[in-house]
Amino acid sequence: MIFLRKTKESDIENIYNNIHLNYIKKYYISTERQQWENHKRWYKFLIKSSAYLLYTVTNEDEEFLGYIKFELDGEIAIINIYLIEKIRQKNYSFDIIKMSLENLLKERKEISIVLAYILEENIASIKTFKKNGFVFDSIDEYKGVEHMLFIKTLIK
Repeated sequence: MIFLRKTKESDIENIYNNIHLNYIKKYYISTERQQWENHKRWYKFLIKSSAYLLYTVTNEDEEFLGYIKFELDGEIAIINIYLIEKIRQKNYSFDIIKMSLENLLKERKEISIVLAYILEENIASIKTFKKNGFVFDSIDEYKGVEHMLFIKTLIK
């Protein structure tokens, strides 16, 4: 069974080790310690910021399985999902996205539109977001990289 809860500072190390560490080791090996300190500061900011909403994905044993991040701006939220490799392609993504959208609606009633920027080659994510009611809108640049933009209007 999969659970979603608000991200806490105690999750920061799991986020780093499970999602960012391989990238750091590949591109920043000489400054790995500094990257860890930067990561901690950044995630502490995200957790406390009213401009972001983060959820940690766990199982019944509280094992870290990933997280969901919403970037909030007025009535719009951008969703990002990060799952550890061992649960990818196991059909958990649909329920995780669905639960996170339900939580978003409860916590941030002003949000009415959710955007998902997905890389064209990420076919599994495209299918999962479509299954969750997201509709393709356009090709758009997001964080300097071309993505497919999917949009979902939330019903309150």
